[in-house]
Amino acid sequence: MKNQLLLWAAAAFLAVPTFYPAAPADEQDSRTKSFSVSKGGMLDVEVDGGDIRIDVWEKNEVLVQVEGIDEEDLDRLKMSQKGNTVIVELRRRGRWWSSDHTRFNITVPSEFNADLRTSGGDIELRGSLSGTVKGATSGGDVTLGNVKSGTVDLSTSGGDMRTGDIQGDVTLRTSGGDIQLGKVGGEASVSTSGGDIRVEAVAKRLKASTSGGDIDIGDVGGEANVSTSGGDIKVKKVSGKASLHTSGGNIDLGGASGDVKAKTSGGDLRLEDVSGSIDAATSGGDVTAELRPSGKGRSTLASSGGTITLYVPETAKATIEALIRLDGRWKSRRDRYEVRSDFKADKYEKDEDEGEVRATYILNGGGEDIELRTVNSDIKILKLRK
Repeated sequence: MKNQLLLWAAAAFLAVPTFYPAAPADEQDSRTKSFSVSKGGMLDVEVDGGDIRIDVWEKNEVLVQVEGIDEEDLDRLKMSQKGNTVIVELRRRGRWWSSDHTRFNITVPSEFNADLRTSGGDIELRGSLSGTVKGATSGGDVTLGNVKSGTVDLSTSGGDMRTGDIQGDVTLRTSGGDIQLGKVGGEASVSTSGGDIRVEAVAKRLKASTSGGDIDIGDVGGEANVSTSGGDIKVKKVSGKASLHTSGGNIDLGGASGDVKAKTSGGDLRLEDVSGSIDAATSGGDVTAELRPSGKGRSTLASSGGTITLYVPETAKATIEALIRLDGRWKSRRDRYEVRSDFKADKYEKDEDEGEVRATYILNGGGEDIELRTVNSDIKILKLRK
């Protein structure tokens, strides 16, 4: 009996699982390495999956910390230095995913350049950096703080993009998200296939396009080329030519000192304080414009079904031709639509045979040609009093 008890005790002891102390967390899933550098160097990151987060400090040192990396990927992780360039690489040999979510936390000097590429994560720059920033991700968001000098060129195939102020030129591209950009000291080119665009201000030329959202732009110090296939466009002051196009929304321009082209297939046009010429057309809305003719070009305001209102200074030298086409039976519509003006018409007639109302205004001896056209709506020609 005693022997049986000893055997049962031994069996019970062997059945109890043995526990060993776990390795410290920093040994399990993170790797850290530092590099001595000088200002103006380069950080080159190319990884198959994982977030990249960049912080800034005043040390002449690059600190790399890798978190969430599994044992299988440790042998493939390379952190090295060549001259004043720090290189971080992770090649997963045909697989871009990891069993743990990998994050590359990297701190660089405040004056440094960066080239950041990941096939499956976010890219984030926190703080203010002086230098060129390039990068791309196939599946994440892009977030930047301020870039005090240098250019920015970033793209993502599946996320939103948001930046602070950029002193130099900037290019942002996304195939599936919104773009929000602060003040830009140089030129800006931003495009998205599926989101809204917001830009606080651009000192030089701007190009902005989206296939599925609204566009809201502050002041532009040069030319502006803005287009959307499915939303509204709002732009403040443009110090140059402006080309604005939407297939499904309204256009609102706060001012321009060059030629303006504005087209929409389904909304209203409002163009304020334009010194130059205007080429504006809508298929389904009203057109309102404040024009100070420069004498250097012809202006046209046209709608297929809305009211046209033109404001011009009393001192403007211009020849205005207004035309209302009337669809349907003339007798039922001849008194419904008309050209109304603060100026005296040099010619005004209603053509019953053609179904048209035509008027001509020669201001201050004539000058720049301005053509106004609409269908089954009124035309108003008013004095600009500001």
